[in-house]
Amino acid sequence: MGGSFYRQTKTVFGFSCSQMLKKKGFAISTILIALFIFGGIFAIMAISASSEKEDKQEPTKVGNLIVCNEADIVCEDGSVLTTALLADAIREATDSKTITVEWKDKAVIADEVKAVENASADGDIDTFFAVLRRTDDGYGLYMVRPKGCSWAEHEVTSAGEAMIPLLKEYVERNVNPELAFFVRMPTTNGTIVVGEDTSLAAQMIKYFLPMISGMLVYFMVLIYGQDIARSVAAEKTSKLMEMMLSFVSPDALIFGKILAGFVMSVAQVLIWVGSGIGGYLVGGIVAKSINPNYTDRISQFFEAVRAVTGGSALTIVPIILSLVILFLGLLLFYAIAGIGGSVVTKPEEIGSANAVITFPAMIFWMVGYFAALSQNETVLTVCRFIPFTAPFTATAEILVGRISIVTGLIVVAEMFACTLLMVWLAGKIYRGLVLYSGEKLSIKKVFGVVRGK
Repeated sequence: MGGSFYRQTKTVFGFSCSQMLKKKGFAISTILIALFIFGGIFAIMAISASSEKEDKQEPTKVGNLIVCNEADIVCEDGSVLTTALLADAIREATDSKTITVEWKDKAVIADEVKAVENASADGDIDTFFAVLRRTDDGYGLYMVRPKGCSWAEHEVTSAGEAMIPLLKEYVERNVNPELAFFVRMPTTNGTIVVGEDTSLAAQMIKYFLPMISGMLVYFMVLIYGQDIARSVAAEKTSKLMEMMLSFVSPDALIFGKILAGFVMSVAQVLIWVGSGIGGYLVGGIVAKSINPNYTDRISQFFEAVRAVTGGSALTIVPIILSLVILFLGLLLFYAIAGIGGSVVTKPEEIGSANAVITFPAMIFWMVGYFAALSQNETVLTVCRFIPFTAPFTATAEILVGRISIVTGLIVVAEMFACTLLMVWLAGKIYRGLVLYSGEKLSIKKVFGVVRGK
């Protein structure tokens, strides 16, 4: 065998990467998904800016705002905060001729919306709502626009933005300057369920983010894991294996293939993330050129997520930790795929190597997703500390601030140790079985190989 282990691994790694790059499916999927992400974000921002500009041509003349105060803010005549001040600020921001503000403490927003919709069943509704809530590090304000409301969504949004400076001033003077942190959450259309935070941010966190992050891990494992398993199994059962081993060690063969799959999948994810960022930046420039008063909905959504989950959500440290957990999870499952390919003994068994990676990944994904969906804290706690389920749960949890940075670091440490173990096991099993052929392997035989027997 020529060359050091490092040089041999590098050779296998480079060859495996070049083979993946030559596949049309890899290039097409990478480019198409990147264009879809870039174009989708760009189109959303451009269309939103254009629709806002069109809506602005029909200014609202009359409006009634009902503020449902679920926080500790006081609004009364003679104080820092009055309904007259709020009305003046909203009238100026929305170019309306008349606006009245009603302040209701401890009002049930669902009942208020339903009453207005029922009373105005045969005509337009000029009433909309603002809901004030305390968050972990300040206050959250989100607007509710009933069905049939004559106020356009951007006007309701502008009304909420006009309220924030007055609310912040009240908190700074009368509560605590450090709590004067207000986030205006996205406007909600229609009736709200009592006791449930139905803002887009809350629903995204509860339902979609765990599904999206879990699907990303699962499909990356499915695509690259199966490719690694098939490649390892095909070469192992090839008649050329003995010749290959005269140039490259078994360890270098398996490690090079696992590392190639890992690096290519990470590169793909980073390209897609970069496409999303590019779409946002270019879309913002175009949206501002279409409508200088354009409201950036994406940044508002991020702010709303922080308001719902706490100030640490979607900040740089959670994003980095989330990516580290994601990438370690991919490497972990690619090592399992390598083990699956290593235990194949006959060419006709190559297809069965995929089952070693496909079914476990599916089970871990579904367990993690349904635990997040049901908000079962006991199961979620267990899942985030098991290295095989952590990529499907902890990735989303730390991203939105559901778990602390310290807990995230513990998860990363556990996954790093487990991933190293699985990569070592893949090398150990492959080295012991690289020339094995004949009868199907038993679990006892595999354990014997690991123990060096």
